Amino acid sequence: MKVALVTGAAKGLGLEWCHQLGLKGYKVILTARNFEQAQLAASELNQQDLVIYPKALDVANESEIEDLASWATELFGRVDLIVNNAGINPKDYADKSRMAKAFNLSQLDYQEMLQVIQINSLAPLMMVKHFLPLLKKSEKPLVVNISSWLSSVSQLSFGGHYGYVGSKNLLNVLNKSMALELKNEGIICVNVNPGWVKTQMGGQKATFTTEESVKNLIKNIVEKVSLEETGSFLNFDGSPHPW
Repeated sequence: MKVALVTGAAKGLGLEWCHQLGLKGYKVILTARNFEQAQLAASELNQQDLVIYPKALDVANESEIEDLASWATELFGRVDLIVNNAGINPKDYADKSRMAKAFNLSQLDYQEMLQVIQINSLAPLMMVKHFLPLLKKSEKPLVVNISSWLSSVSQLSFGGHYGYVGSKNLLNVLNKSMALELKNEGIICVNVNPGWVKTQMGGQKATFTTEESVKNLIKNIVEKVSLEETGSFLNFDGSPHPW
Protein backbone atom coordinates (compact mmCIF):
# COMPACT_ATOMS: atom_id res chain seq x y z
CA MET A 1 0.00 0.00 0.00
CA LYS A 2 1.17 3.50 -0.81
CA VAL A 3 1.70 5.94 2.04
CA ALA A 4 0.39 9.52 2.04
CA LEU A 5 0.71 12.36 4.51
CA VAL A 6 -1.79 15.23 4.65
CA THR A 7 -1.30 18.36 6.76
CA GLY A 8 -4.15 20.43 8.18
CA ALA A 9 -6.46 17.46 7.79
CA ALA A 10 -8.92 17.53 10.70
CA LYS A 11 -11.60 19.17 8.55
CA GLY A 12 -12.41 20.62 5.16
CA LEU A 13 -10.24 19.95 2.14
CA GLY A 14 -7.53 18.17 4.13
CA LEU A 15 -9.99 15.73 5.66
CA GLU A 16 -11.44 14.97 2.24
CA TRP A 17 -7.92 14.31 0.92
CA CYS A 18 -7.52 11.68 3.64
CA HIS A 19 -10.92 10.20 2.79
CA GLN A 20 -10.34 9.97 -0.95
CA LEU A 21 -6.76 8.70 -0.65
CA GLY A 22 -7.93 6.10 1.85
CA LEU A 23 -10.55 4.93 -0.65
CA LYS A 24 -7.76 4.65 -3.24
CA GLY A 25 -5.92 2.23 -0.95
CA TYR A 26 -3.36 4.54 0.62
CA LYS A 27 -2.26 4.35 4.21
CA VAL A 28 -2.81 7.95 5.27
CA ILE A 29 -1.14 9.98 8.00
CA LEU A 30 -3.76 12.54 9.03
CA THR A 31 -2.18 15.50 10.83
CA ALA A 32 -3.61 18.47 12.70
CA ARG A 33 -2.34 20.84 15.38
CA ASN A 34 -4.87 19.42 17.84
CA PHE A 35 -4.36 15.68 18.38
CA GLU A 36 -7.88 15.12 19.71
CA GLN A 37 -9.34 16.61 16.54
CA ALA A 38 -7.02 14.50 14.40
CA GLN A 39 -7.96 11.40 16.38
CA LEU A 40 -11.70 12.08 16.01
CA ALA A 41 -11.39 12.67 12.25
CA ALA A 42 -9.29 9.52 11.78
CA SER A 43 -11.70 7.44 13.87
CA GLU A 44 -14.61 8.39 11.62
CA LEU A 45 -12.64 7.43 8.51
CA ASN A 46 -11.35 4.19 10.01
CA GLN A 47 -14.96 3.15 10.59
CA GLN A 48 -15.19 3.00 6.78
CA ASP A 49 -12.41 0.39 6.75
CA LEU A 50 -9.80 2.94 5.69
CA VAL A 51 -6.26 2.96 7.11
CA ILE A 52 -5.76 6.35 8.74
CA TYR A 53 -3.13 7.29 11.33
CA PRO A 54 -3.82 10.45 13.37
CA LYS A 55 -0.85 12.54 14.43
CA ALA A 56 -0.44 15.95 16.03
CA LEU A 57 1.58 18.40 13.94
CA ASP A 58 2.09 22.13 14.07
CA VAL A 59 3.70 22.82 10.69
CA ALA A 60 5.28 25.98 12.11
CA ASN A 61 7.28 23.86 14.57
CA GLU A 62 10.28 22.25 12.85
CA SER A 63 11.01 19.87 15.73
CA GLU A 64 7.49 18.44 15.42
CA ILE A 65 8.02 17.90 11.69
CA GLU A 66 11.33 16.16 12.42
CA ASP A 67 9.71 13.94 15.07
CA LEU A 68 6.91 12.98 12.70
CA ALA A 69 9.43 12.04 10.00
CA SER A 70 11.27 9.81 12.48
CA TRP A 71 8.00 8.12 13.44
CA ALA A 72 7.06 7.58 9.78
CA THR A 73 10.51 6.15 9.07
CA GLU A 74 10.11 3.54 11.77
CA LEU A 75 6.55 2.59 10.84
CA PHE A 76 6.53 2.82 7.01
CA GLY A 77 10.08 3.31 5.74
CA ARG A 78 8.86 5.55 2.92
CA VAL A 79 6.27 8.16 1.94
CA ASP A 80 4.82 8.29 -1.58
CA LEU A 81 2.73 11.45 -1.40
CA ILE A 82 2.78 14.60 0.73
CA VAL A 83 -0.20 16.95 0.51
CA ASN A 84 0.78 20.29 2.04
CA ASN A 85 -2.73 21.48 2.79
CA ALA A 86 -2.28 23.30 6.11
CA GLY A 87 -2.71 27.03 5.73
CA ILE A 88 -4.18 30.16 7.25
CA ASN A 89 -6.16 33.01 5.74
CA PRO A 90 -6.31 36.21 7.83
CA LYS A 91 -9.80 37.01 6.53
CA ASP A 92 -11.02 34.11 8.67
CA TYR A 93 -9.61 35.48 11.92
CA ALA A 94 -12.32 36.08 14.51
CA ASP A 95 -10.35 39.13 15.68
CA LYS A 96 -10.83 41.57 12.81
CA SER A 97 -8.29 44.00 14.21
CA ARG A 98 -5.73 41.22 13.90
CA MET A 99 -6.95 40.40 10.39
CA ALA A 100 -6.33 44.00 9.33
CA LYS A 101 -2.65 43.64 10.25
CA ALA A 102 -2.18 41.23 7.33
CA PHE A 103 -4.90 42.68 5.11
CA ASN A 104 -4.81 46.49 4.93
CA LEU A 105 -1.71 48.48 3.95
CA SER A 106 -2.27 51.16 6.59
CA GLN A 107 -2.33 48.56 9.38
CA LEU A 108 0.24 46.02 8.18
CA ASP A 109 2.30 44.39 10.92
CA TYR A 110 5.59 42.57 10.38
CA GLN A 111 4.86 39.74 12.80
CA GLU A 112 1.37 39.03 11.52
CA MET A 113 2.64 38.95 7.94
CA LEU A 114 5.55 36.71 8.88
CA GLN A 115 3.27 34.20 10.62
CA VAL A 116 1.16 33.80 7.48
CA ILE A 117 4.30 33.39 5.36
CA GLN A 118 5.77 30.87 7.80
CA ILE A 119 2.75 28.59 7.61
CA ASN A 120 1.64 29.08 4.00
CA SER A 121 5.00 29.48 2.25
CA LEU A 122 7.82 28.00 4.32
CA ALA A 123 6.21 25.07 6.13
CA PRO A 124 5.70 23.05 2.90
CA LEU A 125 9.45 23.28 2.23
CA MET A 126 10.27 22.22 5.77
CA MET A 127 7.98 19.20 5.37
CA VAL A 128 9.88 18.11 2.28
CA LYS A 129 13.23 18.83 3.94
CA HIS A 130 12.57 16.34 6.73
CA PHE A 131 10.64 13.77 4.66
CA LEU A 132 13.12 13.80 1.77
CA PRO A 133 14.78 10.47 2.74
CA LEU A 134 11.32 8.85 2.83
CA LEU A 135 10.27 10.36 -0.49
CA LYS A 136 13.46 9.07 -2.11
CA LYS A 137 12.38 5.51 -1.26
CA SER A 138 9.14 5.82 -3.22
CA GLU A 139 8.82 4.60 -6.82
CA LYS A 140 6.96 7.81 -7.77
CA PRO A 141 7.36 10.43 -5.03
CA LEU A 142 4.97 13.36 -5.28
CA VAL A 143 4.54 16.59 -3.32
CA VAL A 144 1.28 18.50 -3.83
CA ASN A 145 1.07 21.99 -2.34
CA ILE A 146 -2.35 23.59 -2.06
CA SER A 147 -2.03 27.05 -3.58
CA SER A 148 -4.80 29.39 -4.73
CA TRP A 149 -5.89 31.35 -7.79
CA LEU A 150 -5.15 34.39 -5.61
CA SER A 151 -1.44 33.62 -5.97
CA SER A 152 -1.58 34.49 -9.67
CA VAL A 153 -0.01 37.89 -10.38
CA SER A 154 -1.57 38.12 -13.85
CA GLN A 155 -5.09 37.39 -12.61
CA LEU A 156 -5.09 39.47 -9.41
CA SER A 157 -7.88 42.05 -9.77
CA PHE A 158 -8.12 43.72 -6.36
CA GLY A 159 -5.85 45.24 -3.72
CA GLY A 160 -5.07 44.39 -0.13
CA HIS A 161 -5.23 40.87 1.34
CA TYR A 162 -1.42 41.01 1.53
CA GLY A 163 -0.80 38.12 3.90
CA TYR A 164 -2.67 35.44 1.99
CA VAL A 165 -2.01 36.67 -1.55
CA GLY A 166 1.68 37.23 -0.85
CA SER A 167 2.21 33.94 0.96
CA LYS A 168 0.59 31.84 -1.75
CA ASN A 169 2.52 33.65 -4.47
CA LEU A 170 5.75 33.04 -2.56
CA LEU A 171 4.78 29.37 -2.22
CA ASN A 172 4.55 29.16 -6.00
CA VAL A 173 8.07 30.41 -6.65
CA LEU A 174 9.60 28.49 -3.74
CA ASN A 175 8.03 25.28 -4.96
CA LYS A 176 9.39 25.83 -8.47
CA SER A 177 12.88 26.32 -7.04
CA MET A 178 12.52 23.20 -4.87
CA ALA A 179 11.21 21.20 -7.81
CA LEU A 180 14.23 22.12 -9.93
CA GLU A 181 16.57 21.12 -7.11
CA LEU A 182 14.86 17.76 -6.59
CA LYS A 183 14.16 16.86 -10.21
CA ASN A 184 17.27 14.69 -10.48
CA GLU A 185 15.99 12.74 -7.45
CA GLY A 186 12.84 11.89 -9.40
CA ILE A 187 10.62 13.81 -6.97
CA ILE A 188 7.66 15.66 -8.49
CA CYS A 189 6.63 18.89 -6.75
CA VAL A 190 3.56 20.80 -7.97
CA ASN A 191 1.32 23.57 -6.72
CA VAL A 192 -2.39 23.24 -7.36
CA ASN A 193 -5.41 25.50 -7.47
CA PRO A 194 -8.20 23.36 -5.97
CA GLY A 195 -10.91 25.65 -7.34
CA TRP A 196 -13.43 27.60 -5.29
CA VAL A 197 -14.35 25.05 -2.63
CA LYS A 198 -17.16 24.97 -0.08
CA THR A 199 -15.14 25.09 3.13
CA GLN A 200 -14.95 27.42 6.10
CA MET A 201 -12.41 29.42 4.08
CA GLY A 202 -14.23 29.28 0.74
CA GLY A 203 -17.78 29.78 1.99
CA GLN A 204 -21.00 28.05 0.96
CA LYS A 205 -21.41 29.97 -2.31
CA ALA A 206 -18.34 28.23 -3.74
CA THR A 207 -18.40 26.12 -6.89
CA PHE A 208 -17.14 22.75 -5.65
CA THR A 209 -17.76 20.53 -2.67
CA THR A 210 -14.61 19.21 -1.00
CA GLU A 211 -15.38 15.79 -2.48
CA GLU A 212 -15.59 17.17 -6.02
CA SER A 213 -12.42 19.20 -5.64
CA VAL A 214 -10.29 16.37 -4.26
CA LYS A 215 -11.60 13.84 -6.77
CA ASN A 216 -10.57 16.26 -9.54
CA LEU A 217 -7.12 16.76 -8.02
CA ILE A 218 -6.48 13.04 -7.61
CA LYS A 219 -7.80 12.10 -11.05
CA ASN A 220 -6.17 14.93 -13.00
CA ILE A 221 -2.95 15.49 -11.08
CA VAL A 222 -1.98 12.80 -8.55
CA GLU A 223 -2.66 9.98 -11.00
CA LYS A 224 -1.37 11.72 -14.14
CA VAL A 225 1.37 14.25 -13.35
CA SER A 226 4.82 13.50 -14.73
CA LEU A 227 8.34 14.50 -13.79
CA GLU A 228 8.37 16.82 -16.81
CA GLU A 229 5.65 18.87 -15.09
CA THR A 230 7.49 19.28 -11.81
CA GLY A 231 7.48 22.88 -10.60
CA SER A 232 4.19 23.60 -12.36
CA PHE A 233 1.21 25.54 -11.06
CA LEU A 234 -1.82 23.49 -12.10
CA ASN A 235 -5.59 23.86 -12.02
CA PHE A 236 -7.85 21.20 -10.51
CA ASP A 237 -8.43 19.85 -14.04
CA GLY A 238 -4.70 19.41 -14.67
CA SER A 239 -4.36 22.41 -16.98
CA PRO A 240 -1.63 25.01 -16.39
CA HIS A 241 -2.70 27.91 -14.18
CA PRO A 242 -1.45 31.39 -15.16
CA TRP A 243 1.40 32.63 -13.01
